[in-house]
Parts: sequence; C-alpha cells; structure tokens
Amino acid sequence: MQEPRPLDEDPSDSTGALRRLRNRNARPPIRRQGVARKLLLVLTVAALCLGVALYFGASRTSAEREHGNHDWVHHGNDLANTRFQDLDQINPGNVKNLKVAWVFHTGVLDPLAELEATPIEVDGRLFITDGHDDVFALNAATGKMLWKFDGFNDEATLAKFFVCCGRNNHGVAFGEGEVFVGRFDDSVVALNAETGKVLWQRTIANFQDKVSINSAPQFVEAGGRELVIISLSGGEYEIRGQVFALDGKTGNTVWHFSTTQPTSFAGQSFLTGGAAVWVPPAIDADLGLVYLSVGNAAPDILGENRGGDNLFSASIVAVNLFTGSPVWHFQEVHHDIWDYDSAQPAVLFSLEKDGKQFSALGHCSKNGQYYILDRRTGEPIYKVTEKPVPPSGASAAFQVAAATQPYSAVEPLTPLRFDQLTAEEQPDKAKITAAFSSFLAPGQTEVALSPQYTPPDETLRLIMPGDNGGCEWAPAGYSPRTKYVYYGARHDPDVFKTHSGNTSLVHQAVNGDLHLGSTFFNHVPGAKPFGLYGATDTRTGKVIWKIRIPQPAKSGVLVAGDLIFFGEGNGTFDAADARSGKMLFTFHAPSKITNAGGAQASPMAYLVDGHEFVVNAFGGNVPDRSVTSDGDCLGGGSLCANPVGDAYVAFALAHEKEKDE
Repeated sequence: MQEPRPLDEDPSDSTGALRRLRNRNARPPIRRQGVARKLLLVLTVAALCLGVALYFGASRTSAEREHGNHDWVHHGNDLANTRFQDLDQINPGNVKNLKVAWVFHTGVLDPLAELEATPIEVDGRLFITDGHDDVFALNAATGKMLWKFDGFNDEATLAKFFVCCGRNNHGVAFGEGEVFVGRFDDSVVALNAETGKVLWQRTIANFQDKVSINSAPQFVEAGGRELVIISLSGGEYEIRGQVFALDGKTGNTVWHFSTTQPTSFAGQSFLTGGAAVWVPPAIDADLGLVYLSVGNAAPDILGENRGGDNLFSASIVAVNLFTGSPVWHFQEVHHDIWDYDSAQPAVLFSLEKDGKQFSALGHCSKNGQYYILDRRTGEPIYKVTEKPVPPSGASAAFQVAAATQPYSAVEPLTPLRFDQLTAEEQPDKAKITAAFSSFLAPGQTEVALSPQYTPPDETLRLIMPGDNGGCEWAPAGYSPRTKYVYYGARHDPDVFKTHSGNTSLVHQAVNGDLHLGSTFFNHVPGAKPFGLYGATDTRTGKVIWKIRIPQPAKSGVLVAGDLIFFGEGNGTFDAADARSGKMLFTFHAPSKITNAGGAQASPMAYLVDGHEFVVNAFGGNVPDRSVTSDGDCLGGGSLCANPVGDAYVAFALAHEKEKDE
C-alpha cells in the first residue's frame, strides 16, 4: 500500500426525530481549534454569507443565511439513511438553470469497474472513491484535488481479489477528523482527513477466502464509543456473511456478527450460506440498534442442500449497537432460491398512522415488495400476509421451497405479475424462445411465463421480478416535508433453469467463475425491461407518483428540499418535483462531458461558502453494461447504453456574474 501523495495543499432536519439522530453524531471541524479560532471562523463565514447572498441568483433560506456550509456527513446524510438535505437554493423554480460547476476525473476507465459511491462532504472537503479503491479529497467548491490515497491500480493485483458483479467501492465514512475506507483486500484504513496520511489499518478477513469489502463504512458515536461498522461482500462465492464493529480510534474489533443462523440451515450449509451485507446500515443510536440489509442465500438459485428458511438471508436484522447481538429480524424472502437480496439500505423515519406514532423503518426488497416496520420490534406497521406460493411439483421438489412468502399491504412501485403489464410491455415469447432454444426442457416448445416464487427447475422459465429486482442495492430516500419515501425499481424479468445437483458455473471475466446453482440469464432479448422511480406516502402506503425510464433503475436518490434527483444507466441525470413527480431537469452527461459514463451512483448535495452543489458520479455499472437495444430495453439506441466513465460532476446555479456575460 502506498502513502497518499499530497498535492495542493452540521446537517439538520425539519423533524425532531431525525434531528436527534443527526445531533447524536455532530462532529467537530476536521481540525480541532480553540475558542478564539472558532470565533474568527464564525465571523469569516458570516462575512462570506453576506457577500454570496448577492453572488447567487437564487434566494436563500434562513438556514442557508446562517450557515455558509451545510455538510453531508454520512453515506445517507444522516444515520437514518434518509438522503434528505434541507436546502432550497436549488428549487423547483430554478433547477432548470443548473450548470456544470466542475468535473473531476478519477483516471480509472476499467470496463470491469464502476462508480456507485456517495461522496462525503465536511467543512468544504469532498471525499470520494473509485472502482479501484482509490480515495480522493477534493475542494468541494472547485473540485481541485487536495490529496489522494492509492488503491489497487495494476491488473495483476486486481485479478487476485474475488469481487462479484463489478469492481466498486461505495464510499468512505467520516468521524472525528478521520476518513475510513474498506478495501478489496479486506483491510479497513483510517486516514487523516486533512492530509490523507494513514492513522491505522486493520485486516478483518482473508481475501483469499473469496470475501471482499465493497460497502461504505458507517461511523457512529454512542455510549462513549466511536464505532466503524463495516461488512464483507461475497455471497455469490458461497461464503458466510460477516459484519464488524471496529473501534474508531484504534481499529480493534469491538464485535462481529455472522449473518447465517446455524439452526436455520440444513447440516453445515450455514458455513457457505451467503447472506452478505452489501450496503451501510441504518442506525438508531437512541434505541442502540443497527439495521442490516442482508443479501441472498447461497448458492443463489439452488436450495437443495440448504433446507430451512435460511435466516438471516434476505432479511432486515436489528443488532445491538454495542455488542452485535441480534435483537429482532424480519425475513422478506424465506429460503430464497431467486437471488432476491434485501440489498437496499434501510431508511428510518417517524410515522403517524391511524392516530398512532411509530418509529418506522422502510425497505424495498428485490422481490418488489415495500415493507414498513416498527423499528423497535420488527413488527409490520402495514399488514404483511403470508401467501401460498406456486406449487413445486415433482420436478422441483429438490428445491425444498418455502410454502408461503410475505406480501406487504404497501403498494409496490414495480409490476409483480405479467398480467399487470401493458401490451407494449409484454415479453416477446417467440424471441425469448428462439434465443434460448437449446435450453428448452424435453417436450417444451416455448419459454414458460411463470409467476413470482415459482421454484426454478428444468423447465425454461421467465420469472418476474428477475434476480436483479424489484429493488436493487441503490439507496432510497425520505422527505420529512412530504412524508414520502422515494426509490427506484426494476422491471427486469430473467430466465431461470436448474436441476438437482447442478454444479454449473457462471463465467466471470476475472476472479474465478461463480457457482450459483443454475443457468439464468440477465438482459434477456425480448423481455423488454424498464425502470421506475416513484414516491410512496408512508402515511397511506400508496404510490403517489411514478416516472418510467428506458432502463431498469440502479441509481440512488437525493431528496434536496422539494426536489428529487436520480440517474439512469445511459448517463442521464434527472431532477423532479418531490411532491408531484413532474420532471424539471435532464442532463445527458456522456454527450457533454468526456469520459462521463452511466449515472448509477447515488447523488448528494451540500452548501459550501453559501453555494449549493449537487454531485453525482458517472461511471456506469458492470452487470447492466451489457444492456443493448436488441430487445433488452424499450428505449432503444443510446437510451439503452451503459458507458464506462470516471467522472464526478458537480452541478450548481449560475452566478450573477456569469448571467451578465
């Protein structure tokens, strides 16, 4: 590992509950300073605010007039993962005037890598990562690089790591003047936020065991402790999921939690049962709970040797913040044999329903269901009904499928049945059959359109949602103004086929092939996938609005004031009115910025020196990169592309000086 190369040289919320979650994690400036220094800083910021009030064309809220800076401190802005930023300088009336303020290129243009990170911004510094584990500190106002901490940038080294589904790093965490990052080699590193110098490094697993770190860490101060929560990826390599809490000052392990419960797996299959955690948890420090979104069981599509419900796979699990002991769980898919991860980060919010107040948790699974739970107990706030699933029959008995699955009363954003599709959206059975004719079972003449939860067997089946969702890993958001939760969903049916004792492998470009227990295919010609972004009212459980996009959605959202921002795989970046869903801004980055790729990261916003910026990464997504216009996307042409890129782009309103020129 190389040392960094020096180059050049408080969030708030409009609801009390979210404010308490944030204030518990208030942090000092990057450099601890004396009282006199702080007073000088306050006076300086006040003077800046007076000047920039005239410099920007947009009016400023009272909060923005009082604070020259408004940071984004956590992956989801707060530990509740709301991705809400209480700023209105950019608003529905002027968002159409957004311009590119600056662009930063990481220099990584690797077709096996992607940019899915959420930047962190603190005191005018922006901390970002790329698909090779590089960490950069930038001037948040100009995009100028301040320091870089090197990741892994030679192919021989990268090829040693077992990284499923694309080389990616979802970002860093910040706390007490330190930047924390997890790496492919299963090390966690603490860096000085001012200089990028290494403060400590700890290795928490052996990457040769086919585990790696892709998730951003989560930093929390509570009970007199500073903890860094981090998890291992690698469920597709038949590992056992692990989550760690490290001491923020030393890197020593405080606790660790194994995500497969031995009594819920047949025999010793829990040791290879998957259930990795791909994303940062939500944390309620007042309750002392950490909320984990746990991935699929392994092997993904073959349940033959892992009978049982396979807890805690495909579940939301609340563990004790200080010990890691499980407190409650809610399983969204029993005995998962469809790769239906619970991959999206959970979101915490306050909810009033039927005259009662709830501390709520919201989450969308790859099964397409949206669940709203009491985060104190895990009990559903909106009714969840266990419904019988399609019968297995003799041909699929080896799958030992669960008899029922949990259906939520919350209205789903994405269609879950073929009869819910329009005529245009109906899959082209003839095209699918022709493409996969060699996989038809004896006596089968065409692909079978099978309902959700049909156990995969030797029949060639198209099942919706497919293994990519429903809802993927991309973070949702919540607005305390509207009480809506916002997220993206995927209509992306996939073909499934397997048999008892299936040992077939799915080819990977590097790092070894995967045993998923089946033959199944993404981006099926004739399946006609598309994406949706929408808003659900948490008070009623009803979808308020939805927007259809050409490609299945795989971008996180940002809720900034009265706006929602999101991206598309083709590189388009969008903004809509958070209340109505009216589209207000669209920017196709690849046609305007060199080496801007697919917009499949998670945007964020901050205020620095009185200027509001919205930042998004444009690097694309490896699994979606093979989407083409050949029947795989209703948009056609460039709307179905997923270009490689290395660009972080900041958007802002034009200055008055620029308007005059």
